[in-house]
Amino acid sequence: MQNLESIASLLREASEVVVFSGAGLSADSGIPTFRDGATGLWNNVDPDEVASIEGFLRNPQRAWSWLLQLRNLVDERRPNAGHHAIARLDEICSAQQFTVITQNIDGYHVRAGNRHVLEVHGTIHRVRCHRHCGFVASWNRDALEPYACPACGAPVRPDLVMFGETLDESVFTAAERSSLKADVFFCVGTSFTVQPAARLPLWAKSAGAVVVEVNPHPTPLSDVADYSIRCGSSQFFSALCATLEAVGH
Repeated sequence: MQNLESIASLLREASEVVVFSGAGLSADSGIPTFRDGATGLWNNVDPDEVASIEGFLRNPQRAWSWLLQLRNLVDERRPNAGHHAIARLDEICSAQQFTVITQNIDGYHVRAGNRHVLEVHGTIHRVRCHRHCGFVASWNRDALEPYACPACGAPVRPDLVMFGETLDESVFTAAERSSLKADVFFCVGTSFTVQPAARLPLWAKSAGAVVVEVNPHPTPLSDVADYSIRCGSSQFFSALCATLEAVGH
């Protein structure tokens, strides 16, 4: 694989490393992506009804039931080889600040073993008060329908960013800060069409980071990236880890 040694050399000299991941990474785990032809759970469903904040407020039970199906699917599946290779790279780079910024809500980076994960679109495994009163809890498998916040009485909803909502400001600010400090910024499994997260690699590059895109297909970032690697995440990150380990990092 071309450029492996060059990228490994950059990592050896780096102080801060960021991996920015999108839905394509979890597709190999069997998690359906909305943008890839509306497969699986997305079949015969209107995203506006089940995955937007307006749909949730119009019919909380319908949106809750569909999102619970998604949560159950996430629980049934597991992190794939790409997640594990990124976690392995995190271990190899233990002397560096290593941050994963993910658009995914499945929690697979944490399950795979990454140390520092920023979930900019939230997580399917947690619920919170819709009014942000402070109530947050794990999404209990027995909670089959929406319920009132025990603290203030507002609706309790999944703690993820639905269509029509803005990102959590504190999480995105942390992601922006990590991006601007990165020496090497990897982008994997994302189409770079979802804003504002798609701006992060551009901000990283403008601040001096080397941007490495890992995607089997060209994206809008391809012409901007310093390296554009045309392969899957498992193949690339496994090979990169092996290269680093071969010379003791």
